[in-house]
Amino acid sequence: MRKLAYCAGGFSAAIFAAHFLLPSGCAYYGVLAAAALALVTLLLPGTTRRRVAVALLSAAIGFGWYGVCVSARLAPAQTVSADVQTVTARVTEYPVAYDHSYGLTVLLTSPDVPICRARLYASDAAAADLRPGDEITADVKLRPATLRYGEETDTYISKGIYLLGSVQDKTLEQTGVWKSSWCYWPKTVARSLKVSAQAAFPADVLPFAQALMLGDKSALYAQDLDIPLSTTGIMHTVAVSGLHLAFLLGFLRLFTGNRRTTAVIGLPLMAVFVIMAGCSPSVLRAAFMTALVLFAPLLGRENDPPTSLLTALAILLAANPFAAASISLQLSFASMAGLFCVSGALHRALDARLLPKGVRFSWLRRKVRAFFSATTASSVGAMVFTVPLTALHFGNVSLIAPVTNLLILWLLPAAFIGCYLAALLGLVWTWGGMALAWVTAWPLRYILAVAKLLSKLPGAVLFTGNRMVVWWLVFVYAVFGAAWVIARRRKRKNYWPPAACSILALCAVLIVSSAQLRRTSTVTALDVSQGQSIVFSSGRACAVVDCGGRSTVEDPGDLAAHKLLAQGHRSLDLLVLTHPHDDHVNGVLRLMHWLPVRTLVIPAAADMTEAPLCDILALAAQNHTAVVRVDAERTVTAGGISVHLYPEPCAGQEDGSMIVLATIGDYDTLVPGDVDSAAEAKFLDGCTYPDIELLLVGHHGSKKSTSDAWLDAIAPDAAIISVGYNSYGHPTAETLARLQAHNIPIYRTDQMGDITVHLS
Repeated sequence: MRKLAYCAGGFSAAIFAAHFLLPSGCAYYGVLAAAALALVTLLLPGTTRRRVAVALLSAAIGFGWYGVCVSARLAPAQTVSADVQTVTARVTEYPVAYDHSYGLTVLLTSPDVPICRARLYASDAAAADLRPGDEITADVKLRPATLRYGEETDTYISKGIYLLGSVQDKTLEQTGVWKSSWCYWPKTVARSLKVSAQAAFPADVLPFAQALMLGDKSALYAQDLDIPLSTTGIMHTVAVSGLHLAFLLGFLRLFTGNRRTTAVIGLPLMAVFVIMAGCSPSVLRAAFMTALVLFAPLLGRENDPPTSLLTALAILLAANPFAAASISLQLSFASMAGLFCVSGALHRALDARLLPKGVRFSWLRRKVRAFFSATTASSVGAMVFTVPLTALHFGNVSLIAPVTNLLILWLLPAAFIGCYLAALLGLVWTWGGMALAWVTAWPLRYILAVAKLLSKLPGAVLFTGNRMVVWWLVFVYAVFGAAWVIARRRKRKNYWPPAACSILALCAVLIVSSAQLRRTSTVTALDVSQGQSIVFSSGRACAVVDCGGRSTVEDPGDLAAHKLLAQGHRSLDLLVLTHPHDDHVNGVLRLMHWLPVRTLVIPAAADMTEAPLCDILALAAQNHTAVVRVDAERTVTAGGISVHLYPEPCAGQEDGSMIVLATIGDYDTLVPGDVDSAAEAKFLDGCTYPDIELLLVGHHGSKKSTSDAWLDAIAPDAAIISVGYNSYGHPTAETLARLQAHNIPIYRTDQMGDITVHLS
């Protein structure tokens, strides 16, 4: 079976190389290079020649297949007309509800557009009633899925979606039902189970139950429960994968009694489960490998883990080569590679120490030690190759993950099966489902409580915004790599020295970071796209003015929290909101879930009965955050940070705006929010202010702000424009011209990313 591994490995490596390394349109050059190298290997002696040649020839096929898919799938979508056009389509997923629209995943069937999967966004309430298999027609404005907020992205094409579309109002119409709509019945079952779970489970555990059963994490994110789960490294428990299939087949084995019967019944059941879970790369990988394990004894073959893993990867990439960009796929295969390469050896080493031969233990002590050994080995093994990917994609590394897994994994199978049984029972007997859900809710509460508790521990998670953390990771992998090479040569394994060196290096990083925090003062304008969030840090004190943004992939609250946590802050002293517009406050709730906020400052004139401000105030009350409502000029302080507030110039404005002046030492930063030139004139006439070193340009560079009189009077040393992808034309040419005429250096977050001024 290893020949298959070389073929699959070469093919998969070529797909990744074509997607991430080669320039666009150069995949066919990869074919020529791989084929030429395969010919050269014919000159090599021994059996190695055959293996390398097979891998290279498979790589040539991989490069060629990637090029074909670019030409046949991606290129037609790039040339789609930007005009509004009438299209027909078949709905393939249940609609996803957003704040002001519905997301529809469809298969386009119009002859004048590429026949491919697309994601349509409709504000029409009729979209909520659509089901998989329904045929629709609508006037749609299509665009390539490779562009998001004006930037290149492979998020959609990694899921096989090649076009995005906006449905024009009142044009969506259901025209019929696909004749083979019965093919979607597993999705209908999943929908029924979801509805049943919503009726049966208590509200506090419902999001976790839905995610655990079906991988539906929308409610989990809506209630910010993903923060403790990701911080403690157990988000994998809700990414439906091999773990869940193992629970499902293990439960089935209890009733079938033998492996052959389990295989016969389990394979079709597993196929239904995969479709119900959305056919994500992680569950597809798990299903394929589990199928090989089940088929191996039926076919009289021995299962080879590396071959199974590489073959599963090659099949997924053959179906969609752009899935190479899927974070889910990368993490799933990286974790399995770690389990194969590391966990077995680590498990044997731990067993040798915890369960030495010749030593008798009681049944309970043996079970506890065996569980500790197996869980630690699997947890550490899964982390070996996923930690770099997590650091790269999410900017953090969970140190508490092995401990969390020890505390919760023993309960996870019962919780998973309990959720399914409660939902299934609820379909036929509502009260019975509710009763079983009430019982199952307690292990779910325990898991969430453990995650929330451990996520608050200092050092539970490290953030790569601190460059010393990045260098520490490089050091850890370097010393363990060196130890592995030495062990291979001496045929003696000893990993305690690199482990000790890693721990000492981590302690040094934490000590140096803490010392650096005490003597560092910075002002940072975060890149939150079309919005604003300014972070002020002076020693251990920190303050944030606004936290919101539009047209951004990552939540502004996550960006601000990661920045503060990377600096070493565990709480936020002061959060000031200039006014409650979405692009200034829509990340506040998320930020407050990440970090406890001591004092929240809002303009008293703002409407506190409307979202999102009412939700922010409710969370502040829940977290015992002090709320200051500003109705007159005043100053609030946080350590070495002084914040002076000016609400009067904005009196009469519906949004209750206020101008903010933040001072660290003798460095003054003026943040006018979205005020217009009229409010600027009132500020200049009626307010006193010091010399301004830094100006946050008003209203993201709107032509109605930042007047000549304002710039003459303020005369800042530098100006930052917090701006991103937008349809308003911000920053306008008029504003840029005025800034340039006053010889003020301009810095823009849309061009430079986060902009930090180091004061000490």
